[in-house]
Amino acid sequence: MRIKVAFFIVLLIVSFGIAINHPAPTFAQSREELEKNLADLEAQITALNSTITQTKAQGTSLKNDIAVLQAKINKSKLQIKAHDAAISKLNINISEKDKTINALNDKMDREKDSLAQIMRKTQYQEQYSLIDFSLQSDSLSTFFSDVDSFSTLNRALNQSFQDIRVTKADIEGVKVELEDAKDEETQKKLAQQNEAKLVAANQKEKNTLLTITKNQESEYKKVLADRQKEAAQIRARLFDLRDTAAISFGAAYDYALAASKSTGVRPALILAILMQESSLGVNVGTCNLSDYSTGDGVSIKSGAIKIRTMNPTRDVPVFLDITSRLGRDPKTTPVSCWIAAYSGGSPSGWGGAMGPSQFIPSTWKLFEGRITSVTGASVANPWNPYHAITATALYLEDLGAVSGDEASERNAACKYYSGRACSSSSAGAGYGNSVMTKLYSMQADIDKLQK
Repeated sequence: MRIKVAFFIVLLIVSFGIAINHPAPTFAQSREELEKNLADLEAQITALNSTITQTKAQGTSLKNDIAVLQAKINKSKLQIKAHDAAISKLNINISEKDKTINALNDKMDREKDSLAQIMRKTQYQEQYSLIDFSLQSDSLSTFFSDVDSFSTLNRALNQSFQDIRVTKADIEGVKVELEDAKDEETQKKLAQQNEAKLVAANQKEKNTLLTITKNQESEYKKVLADRQKEAAQIRARLFDLRDTAAISFGAAYDYALAASKSTGVRPALILAILMQESSLGVNVGTCNLSDYSTGDGVSIKSGAIKIRTMNPTRDVPVFLDITSRLGRDPKTTPVSCWIAAYSGGSPSGWGGAMGPSQFIPSTWKLFEGRITSVTGASVANPWNPYHAITATALYLEDLGAVSGDEASERNAACKYYSGRACSSSSAGAGYGNSVMTKLYSMQADIDKLQK
């Protein structure tokens, strides 16, 4: 029997090289227009920032206050437009990624069909031995031709497997890019919602000032007095910290400002992280380490045994060293309890995080030198608010947080929680979103302190 497969193989190889369709030209044109529009808006925002700074420098007056508020309103409106342009650009990108994935899936289906055909042909030939081929061939030359075809078919089979592996990797890569684009879109929408709130707040304050005429400077003085009173209330408000006493917002801000000068991380992000950690602390509860050899502990509230309170080899020795240098009793010093988690039926992870910044002892040790350098203390204390705030700032700096770059700030928040950057499907995405919401609120209070 003579099986002719050369032409069949050529068809298969050609089918593997089918190119993915490129996006329509209208997409490219739209992207260019959006990029130009976005660049123009960012230039206008930069100019308005300069105007706000210059007007503030002229001193406090009714006229200047109104001018600053109007500039802030204009800036926020431009930010909203910039976010709109960015979101539209991302939507185009998401649409392109969706089409690419569909094209790759179609290619994968073709490759699988081709593979199935090759495998059927291979199985058919493998039913015959070389002797069978030689006996069924008309001549010695056709026998060697059949053998050569069989070898070619097997090479095509190997190539098909390789093509499918490559296409699968391409699909996974595009899916990751798509996930990142969707996550960036979420961040832009969060920022846009915050800008809309700022417009409303600044417009309300501007309307209040506009009701005051030049002959009513006494009314303006009342407005200034109200601002000062509000600022004083903000500074005095308690700022909850996990596993230690609350401090005033003013003190927390001063510590965060000092840490910001050393790290470049904005105070609002530092405080938002600590506020988020304190909220989690209410839900998680606290423990005391009780058994140094196993790492077990007890609940501070109930006295119940809590397993896996601290890693006995990695963290317990460091924890004992820290508490010894601070003159603290390790068995009465609060640490976080283990959050029950399992992998393959076995318990995973440990508790043992310390203080407001929730560093485990071995991680705190890595930051000790930098903390003492910033604070001037001889020993870094995880339960000291200033030290904890500084540690949080240093860690956020290492995680890539750049002041005012909201995407980097949100990613740093996600990494602070889960060790991974944000994505719409990641465990840390909700944490990052919550931190950014707190950041916007925190920044609004900080702005009031700076008026």
